[in-house]
Amino acid sequence: MAPSTTVLNTVVAKLEEFMERKEGDKGDEMAPAETSEREEHDIYVEPALIEFPVDGSAMRIVMHVFLYPLKFLMHFTVPDVRIASVDGDSEASICSAFLAVIACLLWLVVGSYAMVASMESLAALMDIPELVVGFTVSAAGTSLPNYVASKVAAEQGFGDMAVSNAFGSNTFNIMIGLGLPWTLYIAFVNGFQPYHGLPDDGILESVLILATVLLVFVVIVLTNNFVLVKWHAYLFMVLYVAYIAFAVGQVYW
Repeated sequence: MAPSTTVLNTVVAKLEEFMERKEGDKGDEMAPAETSEREEHDIYVEPALIEFPVDGSAMRIVMHVFLYPLKFLMHFTVPDVRIASVDGDSEASICSAFLAVIACLLWLVVGSYAMVASMESLAALMDIPELVVGFTVSAAGTSLPNYVASKVAAEQGFGDMAVSNAFGSNTFNIMIGLGLPWTLYIAFVNGFQPYHGLPDDGILESVLILATVLLVFVVIVLTNNFVLVKWHAYLFMVLYVAYIAFAVGQVYW
């Protein structure tokens, strides 16, 4: 969970810049114009979402062109709050941050509905059980945002945040992502009567496997003094492939 080399080099460069600035401030006081120029320089703005990646790789350029319509819509519907000073302090207002959260949640709802509807149609066309599509393509699609968030946090040196995001996202999915829709359906559609139409489809075995893998992860973290290394990643990747093989085998055999 230690910071990466890139993060360390960035911190060292910022510290050197800070020391040079302190030495320069020992002389005469800066003029008001210079102070204003310094304040403008100290505000960092992320590139726009629709900005063309001139120096990007071929794959990044292709993906940018392919996703441009979606990026265009998000660019003009989600307030950009990625404005921060060189010290890391946010320069965005509370109002814009609140609107950004609401807009992101709305986009999440739209994207989730589109993905589920597409997966159901694809499964019907290819004669694939919905269960197989659910724990493969659909599960990976819904977890990709968490993967990206954890990767970015880990690269910035926030390993604790990356690991807690993995636990928090699964907890939220089970307790809210499943619990809230079931509660609303039983309350407003089923008239507060128990719902018996949910098929089992081996859900008990999957829950037991999930609990076992979680226990393995906790034991590894405790025995390694809360330090994760590369072979841990290989282990859980192998376990994931084994679970997919087991789940598919349950459906077809």
